[in-house]
Amino acid sequence: MKKRRIIGLITILAGLPGLGGFWLIGQLDNFPLMATVIVFNAIFFRGLCGAVGGILIWRGSKWGYYLTLITWLYLIAVSILTFNQLYNGGIVLSYGFLEENYSSFGRPFLMSLFKMLLGIPIVHYVLNDLLKSQKTYESVQSR
Repeated sequence: MKKRRIIGLITILAGLPGLGGFWLIGQLDNFPLMATVIVFNAIFFRGLCGAVGGILIWRGSKWGYYLTLITWLYLIAVSILTFNQLYNGGIVLSYGFLEENYSSFGRPFLMSLFKMLLGIPIVHYVLNDLLKSQKTYESVQSR
């Protein structure tokens, strides 16, 4: 299986939780404004861009590369913000602390770490592939 197809599958799976935000749309009138913005960002950048981008990159479309890049850059940015919030909340990187406070510190920390460890290589691969295709296109044009 090609790397692009694996990245497409992973991106689709990463985008599915963002599509879960559609269930919250009926309840958005009860949410504060910033929570509404966060839900819509998750639906668009993670859900729609992830699902559509994963399908399109699977098929080899250039738009799939762009949407996949948007999805993973969004996930990396959210992970960095999560690390910052956990640090400001008093996280201590010890197994006992993370196990004792799993729901408030351990789970968000591990999920953000997983998204960072998965997202950075994917962004690197997608950017390299886009740049290679751009250089190939420019060299064909200059002939």
